[in-house]
Amino acid sequence: MDRISRRTLRLAVIVAGIATPTWLVAQNGEDGAFDRTPQNCLILQTVDKTEVVDDQNIIFKLRNDKLFRNTLPRKCPNLQREGRFMYETTTGRLCAIDTITVLEQIGVNLSRGFTCRLGEFVPLSPAEAEDLALERKEGPRGRRGIQARPVETESEDADTDADSAPPPAESADKD
Repeated sequence: MDRISRRTLRLAVIVAGIATPTWLVAQNGEDGAFDRTPQNCLILQTVDKTEVVDDQNIIFKLRNDKLFRNTLPRKCPNLQREGRFMYETTTGRLCAIDTITVLEQIGVNLSRGFTCRLGEFVPLSPAEAEDLALERKEGPRGRRGIQARPVETESEDADTDADSAPPPAESADKD
């Protein structure tokens, strides 16, 4: 290889390394599999926003585009209806042992509602987050998936065919 080709190849490798999103490398292991290792805590400074899915699930979106699903050990009343919550922590981290408090709108004021404990933070792929958002928006029937319809079995078909079959034709060769 001549000198220019080597420099071009080296530059291409460097650019490719820069172009690969770090969150993709972090979420996918070296073999390309999605890392589903739960985390006990998230650093609060990395949390960009949250999305309440239902009374038991919250999606945490981080600034580096990582997504985490937190499934509360029990349903938290009014969490989905209100769609907002608060938490207090002194460590700068939100952990599975911490609690959230639902913020309920009463007139023009917000009031503290039920307090519920968080669960572990499980990594979530963008496709899974999209499915959860679709389920939240359209309900379980809005999810993409297999739809089933009842069908008739062969035994039902045989009974029906025997009942509706015309009688056998009489033979013309009668003496």
